[in-house]
Amino acid sequence: MGQDGVKLEPEVVEVLRHVRDGRNFLLSGGAGSGKTYSLAQVIGELLRTDPVAAIACITYTNAAVREIESRVSDKRLFVSTIHDFLWAAISPYQAELRNVLIELMKGEAPKINPGSTAVSNGMLEGKAIQYKEYRILDKGFISHDEVLVLAFAFFEQFPKIRNILRDKYRYILVDEYQDTDPAVIKILLDALPQSRRKGVCGFFGDAMQSIYDEGVGNIKSYIDCGVVSEVRKEQNRRNPRLVYELANQLRVDGLEQRASDDITAPNMNNGVVKQGTIRLYYSMGEDDKVSAVRNDLNWDFSDILETKELNLTHNLIAPQAGFEALMDIYNGDGVLAFRDRIVKYIKESGDIGSYDEQTFGEVIAALQKDKTGKALKSVSPTPLMDTFIAAHPQLLAEASNINFLEFRRMFVNKDQLVDDKKQSEDEVARKGSQRCNFINHVFKIMTVVHLYKQRQFNEFLKRTEFRLKSASDKALLKKNIDAVIAMSERPIIETIDFAHENGLCIKDDRFEEFRIRRSYLFNRLIKVPCSVFQKLFEYLEGRTAYSTQHKIKGSEFERVLVVLDAGDWSKYNFNYLFEGSGKDSVRERTQKLFYVCCTRAKDYLAVYFRDPSEASLTQAKAWFGDDNVIKI
Repeated sequence: MGQDGVKLEPEVVEVLRHVRDGRNFLLSGGAGSGKTYSLAQVIGELLRTDPVAAIACITYTNAAVREIESRVSDKRLFVSTIHDFLWAAISPYQAELRNVLIELMKGEAPKINPGSTAVSNGMLEGKAIQYKEYRILDKGFISHDEVLVLAFAFFEQFPKIRNILRDKYRYILVDEYQDTDPAVIKILLDALPQSRRKGVCGFFGDAMQSIYDEGVGNIKSYIDCGVVSEVRKEQNRRNPRLVYELANQLRVDGLEQRASDDITAPNMNNGVVKQGTIRLYYSMGEDDKVSAVRNDLNWDFSDILETKELNLTHNLIAPQAGFEALMDIYNGDGVLAFRDRIVKYIKESGDIGSYDEQTFGEVIAALQKDKTGKALKSVSPTPLMDTFIAAHPQLLAEASNINFLEFRRMFVNKDQLVDDKKQSEDEVARKGSQRCNFINHVFKIMTVVHLYKQRQFNEFLKRTEFRLKSASDKALLKKNIDAVIAMSERPIIETIDFAHENGLCIKDDRFEEFRIRRSYLFNRLIKVPCSVFQKLFEYLEGRTAYSTQHKIKGSEFERVLVVLDAGDWSKYNFNYLFEGSGKDSVRERTQKLFYVCCTRAKDYLAVYFRDPSEASLTQAKAWFGDDNVIKI
């Protein structure tokens, strides 16, 4: 029995045996096996049986941090993201940090690319190294990526920090280990064991769910050489029988899931595991028939809590969810692509700093002057960029008047639009979200309106500058909210200005900085109708039936429709998956993603495959059953 008389899982008992013997361990479990529950049991037992030891539990996202903290709370338990954990370990040693950072920026192949920053031994003298959401190296500001590189170098160069960390935390537990950067694994399993202090590192996760390229994927090499002892958790508490049997066929590591021993598990019905329903629809030819699939399923797609349609990319979802106009700005701007082409050319052939005082137009003119043929082509737009510029000549004209230094520093990508790591008002200081300040500001307005409509007035008043002092103020507030809602089809800048002027959402320093420093992007965004931002807001808040296949890892729904369409993304190929053919890395990446998608389903799983090969159809019938493979 464990804490409070709760029976310990057999896998937890085995893990604790490894801990008593001083061995690092891995609790490996398939989707729906209840790994987080096991993690909470392990933490609780370590706190109970080792009353002086402190535990660090590190994980991938802030959401996971909050989930673990909600299950176990103790002053000897430190729960954080991986980056915050490493930064807390190295940040007190500022003198060493300055020296290491400078060394990492030196050489022909620096481990931290200094870009245009001039590197010298004294460049950081008197400056504090600070972890920010952006990077300005000559000021000592480092970001997400640099923390990992710095920490790895620190633990390699300074044996003392290994002892300090071991003294602080006898147990270091890593949740969703497969998503952890390889450098972190090396710190924990190569550097820390060199310490004279005793301690144990424990890992929880599933190699089949390693769907992010930056993750380590697995730690098989450490298991094979005896550094880590593996404990396998084979039960499934989430999925019906047909789903987890399909998932078993997708696994490549020999872990085969079975029904849970717990008759109260969610996938049980009166002590018997649910059977569930699985189907694979397909169509031949180029026509997309996902609408016909939806009609045949006859699911209630408005039930957004229990019904999800999973697509591979935000790009594929944007037209259906209604925010394609924004995706085109953040992920399809030919002028910005041309700018990047020019920047790359200069970096490869000259000193980019010599152009800092010129406009983008002056830089183009200088580079193209007296060039012909191939040389001119290398500093001109590609045919795809030309097509965009021909359709939007005013955008190139506007960009040509912007200072080149300012313009090239204006980083734009779709993560700034669709980053789904939620960042609420009390999380502004947290690391990880890339969402840009313009989108954040608009979402503040959307949030205020949503809270008012939901009659969550206490929370509403925390988020707005509008103050209720009299009954007439209540009437005015309603009038203002109604006015914002009525602006749905007006340009978003009108909503922003109105919300500011009427105290609903004040333009802050971040908004003003965006307007000034990112004027090109700002001028494109302010013309987009408010309704498009509303569609994006609803999508990212999970208030639609659509989601990316990456976004739902860890989630579960009664009904799941998986759309097998890789778009133009060569990293995935669904015919490779079914045929067992093609490039190994592409097939394995696709297989893991498909595994994650299928195992979200608590009852009904449907898959739509457009234009599969004959070999793919044969395999589909083997996996789903002949009667469950349906031409649409």
